[in-house]
Amino acid sequence: VVSTQSTGTGMGPEKTSFFQALHISTKIAKVAIEIVSNVKLIQVGDKVGQSEATLLQMLIVMTFDYGLVVENFYDNGAVFDPEILDITDDQLLRKFKIWLSNVAAAS
Repeated sequence: VVSTQSTGTGMGPEKTSFFQALHISTKIAKVAIEIVSNVKLIQVGDKVGQSEATLLQMLIVMTFDYGLVVENFYDNGAVFDPEILDITDDQLLRKFKIWLSNVAAAS
């Protein structure tokens, strides 16, 4: 969800019609456009149209991030789920203590 709070935009009055076309309530305060109320610009699953993209650029809102989602991984001929990589510090410490006690017992 991308939303904006009621705030000054720093844009001049000539941009008022752009906000009106997107049904965003504004007022002119100190020769700049001010958004009157909080507005949800984009909901999850919405297509981002040209108007919305332009508005986000005008407001300098960086809304999208990109990354990889690991679905499976391959190691020595075996395929594993990514959950196997979710190892906590406690689990590592417990395994290390077991290994350490085995080394101590062998010496």
